Amino acid sequence: MLDVEIEDQLVEKTGGKLQLTALMQKRIVELKRGARPLVEIDSTDLQEIVIQEILQDKVILAELEVSEASFLTDARKLSGDGDSDDEKEVYGSDLKKVKEERIKELSQFLNPTKE
Repeated sequence: MLDVEIEDQLVEKTGGKLQLTALMQKRIVELKRGARPLVEIDSTDLQEIVIQEILQDKVILAELEVSEASFLTDARKLSGDGDSDDEKEVYGSDLKKVKEERIKELSQFLNPTKE
């Protein structure tokens, strides 16, 4: 469990608790797969290493790539009637529909039918 003061610093640096959780999870996976720590620390605890990396601004959560952002935009269009510019909630079924459409488009591109 994190000290409240440290947790507040981490949340402020990452922009929110969800972003902090995502960053920590992704970085711990990288470390488990053999990435080298970006800070020198006596501990071998991966969580402590990641915390120090974030506090020292060695790692940040990357922005969504253009393809990821357009994927979410397509999913938001499916989840609502599209009349409002407000951000819509995106559900798993919406993402699944977009993913299926993109797979179908890619399949048609890679395997064109002779007409």
